[in-house]
Amino acid sequence: MAKRRALPAKGATSDRALVWTYGAAHGGKTLLWAASDLYFTFFMTEICGVAPLYAGLAIGCSLLFAGLADLVLVRWVSDFRSATGSARLQAWGAFASAGALLLFAAIAFLPPTIRLGAGIVTLFGFRAAYALLDVPQNALLALAPSNDEQRRRLTAVRNGAGAIARTILAIAFVPVMAGARPDASFLLLVVVLVTMALGGAVMLARITPEPPPKASRAFPSPARAHDMLYLTAMMAVLTIMTTIFGQVEPYLAMYGMGGGLSAGAFLGTVAAGTVLSQTVWLRATVRAGPRSLLGWALAMMVVGSGLLVPAPRGVLGVGVAAALLYGIGAGGVLFVLWSGIAQSGARGNALATIGRFTAIAKSAQGCAIIAVGAMFDGGFARTDGQALAMMMAAATLVGAIVVAALTWVCRGQRDAMLT
Repeated sequence: MAKRRALPAKGATSDRALVWTYGAAHGGKTLLWAASDLYFTFFMTEICGVAPLYAGLAIGCSLLFAGLADLVLVRWVSDFRSATGSARLQAWGAFASAGALLLFAAIAFLPPTIRLGAGIVTLFGFRAAYALLDVPQNALLALAPSNDEQRRRLTAVRNGAGAIARTILAIAFVPVMAGARPDASFLLLVVVLVTMALGGAVMLARITPEPPPKASRAFPSPARAHDMLYLTAMMAVLTIMTTIFGQVEPYLAMYGMGGGLSAGAFLGTVAAGTVLSQTVWLRATVRAGPRSLLGWALAMMVVGSGLLVPAPRGVLGVGVAAALLYGIGAGGVLFVLWSGIAQSGARGNALATIGRFTAIAKSAQGCAIIAVGAMFDGGFARTDGQALAMMMAAATLVGAIVVAALTWVCRGQRDAMLT
């Protein structure tokens, strides 16, 4: 009965319910993904004793597999274009992802000789299951709202909820990984994470309405497909640079900043900057276009990462300021790109459009993790805070230059999204 009462309402109240429920579900999903992004490499190298190169290869290849899983899912459910159908699929995906992640968290209790093999099997299982949760829930960003304004609002709440999830994990990072029993602490953390993810996914499946039918093309026009190429390329570059930053981030916090309060403050402030900035970026769309917003956001990321260089010398205030500025900039870039992809998906096959978009992003993330693992295994001092900070700053600068160049190239396209 509760479901039938929630669906007919199409006014402001139902819009708010959809926005906040979607935000909660995305936050729960991000808890699962951010755990794999923030914790897995550190967990395998420092807790399970796996060599950095092997850990990087295992996690990186699992992400390449995740990209392939997204593409397979898109073909498997190519006719799944309804909001309610996608909402149900993401709920089933949440259950599958929860089980797979629990199995991965248990590998620390296995004999050391089989931890790497068990880690690979459970990692690949998690990536495959996560596609069932990730792709349809992302597609709802295009399918569930009735107009582009609501999609931008949904994007801002989504990004904010995701950043809150990362903040929670960042705050928990030091007590979980630096405690007397990190293996048991990590497993307990995963139990909490999957419970929250399941709750959000089930609520979203119950409340998602089906927007009124409208005339739309089944496939994007050539011009729209051309815009997608630029958006996807930008997302790939952004993913590589933020993944390098994120993979090095725990090592900088633990070793370069001495652990403890400074590490927690640094990790939490990056995510908090993304949360606090979403309302500002949303309101800024009234006065500025996507290209201008993207430029400002990239500049903030570059300056913030540059400030990290003096941070490991013991200046906590500089580290917090750098983390906050970087987080604000990253939030702006994500807002622009995900708003663009949501608008593009709403005008064509949303599941296929966003599924291909996330497949490229996950593949880029996998390549970046493999590269970081190889660097650490090749002698790069992961306990040298100065070198770690310089790596993070250099990756951000190069990535920002490439993204800026892509926006300049597509500037002359009449129908481009970023004009």
